[in-house]
Amino acid sequence: MKCKITALLGSVLLLTGCWDHTNIEDYSLVMGIGLGIDAEEKEKVGMLTQLYMPVADDQGVAELSFRNLYTKGATVLDATRELELIDQGILSDHQLVLVFHQDALRKWRAEELINQKIRDERARRGIRIFVTEVPLQTLFKYPTEAKVAPTSQMLDAIAQNIDRSTKVLPPVTLGTLSDNVNRGYTMILPKVTAKDGNLELDGGQILKKGVHLTDSLSPDQITSLNWLTGDIEAGIVQAEVDGYRVVYEILSFGIESVKTTLENDKLTMDIYVQSDGRLAENWDPKENTYDPTYLKKLEGLFEETVETQVDQFINDMQTKYQAAPFKLVKYVRVQQYPFWKKNKDNWDEVFSEATVRFHVDLTITDFGIRGKRQ
Repeated sequence: MKCKITALLGSVLLLTGCWDHTNIEDYSLVMGIGLGIDAEEKEKVGMLTQLYMPVADDQGVAELSFRNLYTKGATVLDATRELELIDQGILSDHQLVLVFHQDALRKWRAEELINQKIRDERARRGIRIFVTEVPLQTLFKYPTEAKVAPTSQMLDAIAQNIDRSTKVLPPVTLGTLSDNVNRGYTMILPKVTAKDGNLELDGGQILKKGVHLTDSLSPDQITSLNWLTGDIEAGIVQAEVDGYRVVYEILSFGIESVKTTLENDKLTMDIYVQSDGRLAENWDPKENTYDPTYLKKLEGLFEETVETQVDQFINDMQTKYQAAPFKLVKYVRVQQYPFWKKNKDNWDEVFSEATVRFHVDLTITDFGIRGKRQ
């Protein structure tokens, strides 16, 4: 009998549900955060938080709405605590993006602005990082069309378009940023702007040695960077043949090898990449793609176009910006470890003095059904 009573009491307790549960409607979910300088109190961090709020309709079905809240504080955590004064319970476990206004990254070190997130065990290291020159309260109103995804979701989506364009940087995450800040490596942060009612990726900005922002890179320079570091999944190369436009579409791409040598403590890097692709567009009225000589001519033009652009980018990084792509340092670390160990804190300076040669091998494997038969 005693066992039966115990079992009955246990069943009753289970039927009562969780005594400390909270309805999802009582929470706001952080989807994105923007950090900048407060317009009125210049020594305070301004924080724009985009929240999703589950709202139940008349039938009790939860729908998602969102709103933007602005707070400020002496630190990021201080600004976060201000949210608790104006909103219901907040969950940051599902945050997608973190956007820095460029002025904030020029005033404060990146390490200072991400310090609270890195220490928070609930923060996802996969949060995507962006930088912008658009005021945060303006940026987080885009896209302006009705019934489209809010800013945070849209930024998270377009950051994944590296499989469609060479002008898109590989996503930079909170974890990547933290690791490179700790190592003192220079990195490129994706830059986002607002144009014609939409959000748009607009090149990148150099975070010098993981500390402060310096120069901006154009979308075309991002293309050259991606060729150099092997971060290409798809995209096009445009050139001209006899004054007519031709387009090569990348179908496959990879770094074949990177060779490093030292002479009198001076570094030389030879980077070899290979790509197969298709002749996607050709305005040449004398097109004769069934002729191997004609195809070789086009391949040479595309290779020359890429190598010229990448060589110019290397020169800019070495002389104008004096900044090194951090992904190239791994080859030096593996192949020239004693040299890397001695110079690991001065990678920008080493790269600026190095001889860097870029070699590309493009092969047209498909040109469709258009062509002049022999």
